[in-house]
Amino acid sequence: MKRSKDRFKLNYQYRIVPDKQQDCQLNNWLHKLCRIHNLMLEERFNWWECNRRPVNACSIFVTHLPELKGPPTYYSQKRATHWSREAFKHLYKGVHSQVIQEAIKRVEDAFNRFVAGDSNGKRSGKPRFKSLRRYRTFSIPQLKPDCLSVAPNPHRRKNGDTRRDIAYINLPKIGQVKLIYHRPIPEGFTIKAALVSRRADGWYICLTLEDKTVPSLKSPEIEATEKNSLGLDVGLEKFWTASDGEVEPIQQHYRKSESKLAKLANRKDSKPHQSASRRRLAKKISKHHQRLQRKRKQFHYESATKLVSRDEQVFFVEDIKPGNLSRKNKPKQDENGKYLPNGQSAKSGLNKSINDAGWSQFLSILTLLSCESW
Repeated sequence: MKRSKDRFKLNYQYRIVPDKQQDCQLNNWLHKLCRIHNLMLEERFNWWECNRRPVNACSIFVTHLPELKGPPTYYSQKRATHWSREAFKHLYKGVHSQVIQEAIKRVEDAFNRFVAGDSNGKRSGKPRFKSLRRYRTFSIPQLKPDCLSVAPNPHRRKNGDTRRDIAYINLPKIGQVKLIYHRPIPEGFTIKAALVSRRADGWYICLTLEDKTVPSLKSPEIEATEKNSLGLDVGLEKFWTASDGEVEPIQQHYRKSESKLAKLANRKDSKPHQSASRRRLAKKISKHHQRLQRKRKQFHYESATKLVSRDEQVFFVEDIKPGNLSRKNKPKQDENGKYLPNGQSAKSGLNKSINDAGWSQFLSILTLLSCESW
């Protein structure tokens, strides 16, 4: 759920079922957008390497001083007269212009977080060049209000119940794509944008819904007391322990499937490279990881709903950073440069359990459900 200015926004996710031609077109778009992403990132890295140091900080006897150029920006890279438009016309043909602009915007956001940092001044890691298997999402910033067409299903189930409505969504330059309409859109909301993703089991679309008539709501100010407050302590033996003694057992979804995943990985490694059997096993492993992810998220929602349904109104949780807790140990060296044991082999099992618990996702879901309850 997002709140921007005085407009209320929601994100609804649906599964789409494109036909063979549309599936090829979507994969072709991802391939071209991946190439554009790498080209734009390469141009920014070239500028960064040539212009990142001031002149008085360089050794003129060693460093070559090229002609200084202005930094590549979002507007300079999306112009039709850009250098890549002439040399790589095939990448821009057939792809919607706004989709290309959103891909360039993603490059700018990633590079700015690397150079200048976010609003809190925290810098991100160096952006990486993406392969086709890592580039799986593209954004459509504008959609027509009547892009979604829903019709009642005339067929019925064996027990007489009605079936799910038949829905199609009109995507620009792709056409009418079948949509699994499992969740009706609330009345008064209009579709503003979409995010199309390719996952292990097919294609999904995340629709951004907006209602301009809903007034902005202010979060109520609650004074924390002993009666309306509850403390939570997350852990690995128990998922969380409340201050009143209630305990939620941990599930360990990945740990329970670790042996099965290892067997599948060994079978995949034994197959020849670029063979059909190896691709089938890789897809099977991806689907298994997806099921584990969904199980973990479902457990987090159920556990958070259990807490929100209590009488307490304020939750106190510890300010933990799982990313720092699951970091690797720093290497140790002796005086001769020989590496010494640093305890990483024992720490790797702890890191795996921390990532399997998913504390950050649970706390964010708990925050979301707590805000929605008001």
